[in-house]
Amino acid sequence: MFRKNNNYLAYLLRLWRENETAPWRASLEAPGLAEPRAFPNLVALLKFLEAQTGEQVLQDPGDKLDRAGPDG
Repeated sequence: MFRKNNNYLAYLLRLWRENETAPWRASLEAPGLAEPRAFPNLVALLKFLEAQTGEQVLQDPGDKLDRAGPDG
């Protein structure tokens, strides 16, 4: 289980995909913990981060992410 601090979280994030058409996969590793947590897609990663932070990013599973990024 990842350690949870109310005001600070740190993870090593790895992203990869098997080929250009495959979905992105992810893993998070918390500092000081040996076992990374794997995610089959970015939605699963975001759901985990929502649970860790208590903030909801996606309104429902059908929501699309803004692909332009935070800078537009």
